[in-house]
Amino acid sequence: MWNALNRPEIDPADASYSEARRRILVRLGHYAALLVGPLNLRPRAATIHANDNQRIEVRISTPTSHILLIIAPERDLAPEAAWLRALAALNLPIPRLIAHDLTCGTVPFTYAIEGYVSGTPLDRLDDGPHMRVLARQLGRTLRRAHQVAAAGFGRPTVAGRWPARGWPEALRAWLAYDETWAHAAELLGAEALAALCAATIEHPALACERAYVLHGQVEPSRVYATLGDTTQIEALTRPGELIGGDPLFDLAHALLPRHPAAFRQGLREGYTAMGQLAPDQEARLRRLSLLVHVADTIRYGTAPALAALPAAVAAELQVLATP
Repeated sequence: MWNALNRPEIDPADASYSEARRRILVRLGHYAALLVGPLNLRPRAATIHANDNQRIEVRISTPTSHILLIIAPERDLAPEAAWLRALAALNLPIPRLIAHDLTCGTVPFTYAIEGYVSGTPLDRLDDGPHMRVLARQLGRTLRRAHQVAAAGFGRPTVAGRWPARGWPEALRAWLAYDETWAHAAELLGAEALAALCAATIEHPALACERAYVLHGQVEPSRVYATLGDTTQIEALTRPGELIGGDPLFDLAHALLPRHPAAFRQGLREGYTAMGQLAPDQEARLRRLSLLVHVADTIRYGTAPALAALPAAVAAELQVLATP
């Protein structure tokens, strides 16, 4: 069973595989047996559930349930482990953290073992009523999660420290990930980038004295749901790099224009069901939305979206500068 997970046949010339990922896949069965064995779960089957340079997931079936072994080839799982622990007592629809190790003492990577989440990811649904209903449930879930104070801004290290000394520093670290800020400088130019920074990260409206627990990358592909006679959210999964800060960051990410309209509408309805955003929150959300939109477009945008970004940023900066 375990040996079937090994992938020794990967072409060494295939540039889509990082060296770290390649080394893990060659011995994946060995690693899975080593990490799952001590749990005494009597596994019956194991299959690769997801596999890319950022994340390898192995679904392991036991006589009564499934679990997921999650491996981070390139970075670490400190944000995910901290996010799951912080919200574990709230009975929210999130995966159950069974075990994890961030020390790389047993294996040369960080890993977590979580309860397997069944269901359909929302990005496979049509942009319609079902999407809106589920997004509304997700909005209420986020609002509850955002009541929980975080231990710091940004993300923790594997040692549990939170190095960011405030919200602006956490945002800068997030933008430095994958060299997003450097690519923004190339695309927008130094003058526009300085104006963007002044209108967002450095603007007094974005001041945040207390950090709350964030998901960091709310989007349909990370939300699983059950469809049928009853339609309900099963779990919000795979948090991003930034898990402590201003809750409106999550809302800005969820409302990105690339997400389906029904998802955006339903999520906002659910999030504001317990109370509308105050005018100052709406103003803060608009500035955060601009920053998140720029980062998201640079990381995932199509060629036309990238070409249109400088003009879109200039127009929004002009609106924000208007008294």
